[in-house]
Amino acid sequence: MSRLYFKLFLLVLSGIISVSCNKDDVITGEEVTPGNAPEIIIDSETGVYTIKKGREITIAPLFRNLDGGSVSWIMDGETVCRTEIYKTSFAETGEYYVTIVAENRNGKTEEEIRIDVVELTPPAVELKIPAEVLKVLVNTDYSFDPVYQFDDIDGFSVEWILDGKKVGTEKKYTFRADRIGRQTLTLKASNDDGVTEKSIEIEVVEKMPYSVEFPKTYFAAETNTRYTFAGRQVLLVPRLKYFNSPEFSWAVDGVSVGCISEAFGFTPSSPGSYEIAVTVTESGTGDCVTAKVTVECVAATEQSRYRAAVSASSPMQSEVFEYTAAPGQFIGDKQDFTEPVTTRSEAREWALKRLEDNKSVSLGSFGGYIIVGFDHSIPAGRGDYDFAIEGNAYDTSNEPGIVWVMQDVNGNGLPDDEWYELRGSESAQPGTLHDYSVTYFRPTAPRQNLVWSDSEGNSGIIPVNTSHTQDSYFPAWITEPNFTLYGTRLLPHNSFNQVTGQWSNTPYGWGYADNLGSDTLGGDGTTGAGQRNGFRISNAVMADGTPVRLQYVDFIKVQCGVLAVSGAIGEVSTEVFGFEDLSVKK
Repeated sequence: MSRLYFKLFLLVLSGIISVSCNKDDVITGEEVTPGNAPEIIIDSETGVYTIKKGREITIAPLFRNLDGGSVSWIMDGETVCRTEIYKTSFAETGEYYVTIVAENRNGKTEEEIRIDVVELTPPAVELKIPAEVLKVLVNTDYSFDPVYQFDDIDGFSVEWILDGKKVGTEKKYTFRADRIGRQTLTLKASNDDGVTEKSIEIEVVEKMPYSVEFPKTYFAAETNTRYTFAGRQVLLVPRLKYFNSPEFSWAVDGVSVGCISEAFGFTPSSPGSYEIAVTVTESGTGDCVTAKVTVECVAATEQSRYRAAVSASSPMQSEVFEYTAAPGQFIGDKQDFTEPVTTRSEAREWALKRLEDNKSVSLGSFGGYIIVGFDHSIPAGRGDYDFAIEGNAYDTSNEPGIVWVMQDVNGNGLPDDEWYELRGSESAQPGTLHDYSVTYFRPTAPRQNLVWSDSEGNSGIIPVNTSHTQDSYFPAWITEPNFTLYGTRLLPHNSFNQVTGQWSNTPYGWGYADNLGSDTLGGDGTTGAGQRNGFRISNAVMADGTPVRLQYVDFIKVQCGVLAVSGAIGEVSTEVFGFEDLSVKK
């Protein structure tokens, strides 16, 4: 029981005792008992009052036994008021402590209260639109469905303004234009705390700017060239924009190969450079785009690229090549990010230092990932498991990370070759999506929930909470207004127990980091301390699930594989503490 609440309880009891009746049992009111010091009864059980910046607050306690005495309100050692009612306002946010002093000839009583001054909360608005100018087909409906916050504040209203003319007052708006050109749509959301405006540039086009590209293997890769050994297939899958009904045609060195599938598996028989082209046509329109990618079949053999461990080799990771976190409650958390991390190189350095100190690196929500390397190659099949990844999973807290591996085929020491996913227990399960993406949108105000949309047409939020009080859960080293992460998504295993009132993230079978599966190598199952998962390189597969035989790997990537929020404990976010080659003794 708090001190303030205990005082209030005693004062209420004393108030009950002091009520008296006349001889006809008619209540005559409270009697002031001579010789007692004053009593102060505040109208807040916690002793905490909340007011918004710039607004006036009135605090009027009940004073008993004052009996002609005095009242003082003291803040920072100075008396700010001498009446029984205190009225004030604050220009800055923060916590302000005020001591109320009541005195009479029989003594003095003090009571401390706290006034929390918070920011005004005008509406916050998130619109899921591209980072570039939004393009909409002429004579076609395009629906805007913003996510609003603080729309429960009095006076909330919405206006949609198109090129200076009001065109709507509902939360949603459907845009349609009968002429080509640029238009400006402004959303104005208001409540009693203020107004928020967002303007959207819309380019109405006769046909969409279809786009086809082959993605790079990691952010810092200089090209999207693909590397392989003679006789090993490269599976090529382009990423498309604006296509609704795409049709595909593939060619190698200018010669059609008859493939009309979205994915094309190319297997060079001898070393050399090959130009692969895909032409994607929007069905029924004749509009098409061609994209090209180079496949380099290196002259080296797989075994010749192997880097054997030596006596000085460490079993642990030696480098972080990329740390691209998805938004989450631990991203930018003040306890972990004690210094600003605002560039990708700073993010890599921060993550490596954390792993070296055996501290957690959170990958955030779905798609967030980290890429590490070693001072040697990790051989396959030298034991039960080839390498281990430490997490912090326990019986009710499992946040699975998908694991990918890569060989340094081109020998340049960088993870710019081919990624292979390691198969897990959920790989062939219904509901697992292998070609999934989520776009995260940067919040426009501090402490704002973070909006996402996915490749399945869904949208939602990563909510802020009271345990992690940084201004934003969006990674500060990603400068774009929004970014998209691609990968394999597992169905969530989270649930809420109505009896205990607790959320639980139950484990998956095997094959995932930060998961108490059958491949767990340590940990007590209750706290997450020392929990590790073992992995076999023999489980490597291509994007279509075809197994690939690798003698060793040089790089490992872990990527959060679930998009879910478990109530007050926050979003599911994979944590890693370290990567270990099990063939090298510590």
